[in-house]
Formats: sequence, C-alpha cells, structure tokens
Amino acid sequence: MTILELKKQIVERAKKITFDGDYIIFDKNTPDFNVTDNFKLSEFLTRNTKDTYTKINLGLIIELQKLRVAWGSGIGINSSYRSPEYNKSIGGASKSEHINGNAFDTYPINKDIKRYSEFIKKNKKTGGRGYYKTFVHIDVGQTREWNG
Repeated sequence: MTILELKKQIVERAKKITFDGDYIIFDKNTPDFNVTDNFKLSEFLTRNTKDTYTKINLGLIIELQKLRVAWGSGIGINSSYRSPEYNKSIGGASKSEHINGNAFDTYPINKDIKRYSEFIKKNKKTGGRGYYKTFVHIDVGQTREWNG
C-alpha cells in the first residue's frame, strides 16, 4: 500500500479529516473507522484531551500495519501525536518526533514486551527505536536506537 492509496481509502470512508502533505489531521469528533486492516482511527488519537487535533504521518501508519502483520498479534499505542505543550508537561524530549506526528509508543497486546522488543530490533531497520520496560517507541525520523 502507498501513501496515496491510503489517503484515497481514508477520504472514501470519513468526513472531518484533512491532510497536510503526508499527514492525516483529525480529532475526537471524527467518525471512527478502520484505517488499515488492523487499526481504527481512534487508536491514533492523542491521549491529551486538551489538544484539539491529532496529526499522524501516514507512512508511520503504513509501517505500523506492516509490523502488525509480521508480528502476528495485536499491537497497542500508548502515545501518538503530542502538542509541544503536552510533550513538555510529560517530560518528553524537546525535539521528540511525537511533536511532529512521526512517532508512536507501542506495546504488544499479549504483554510479551521482551519478545516484542526483539522483534522490533530485527524488523525495523530505519527510523527511531527506543526500548523501554513496558513499551517500544517507533518513529520515522533519523535512524537511531536507544534504551530508555
């Protein structure tokens, strides 16, 4: 699937969605629907209820879907887009890819974080990969890896 194909699919399914280049912009009032085979739009919403919108890189959504298929089990999202104010309030990095809509903090639904972390190391070769006790950060920024 390409970004253009995903955009067309989304436009056909929902109103109240806008695009800024390769980013989808929506809010909590946007009708919920399956964006991909395994993810609903609501799963990508920011967790900060004070933010009026969420902005997500479509390439990141496609990458997460591919990882989900390869993983073969559910993947949840702890954190997606963060406004600069919200990011600062939770102690996020000042240049966090979350601020740009380019990052997700993910976790395996089956709770096997050790195996999931190993899976991400093996299967995600570009962008950011941060390994934490309960989640794995993934992004489409510069290629780098760290332990949190």
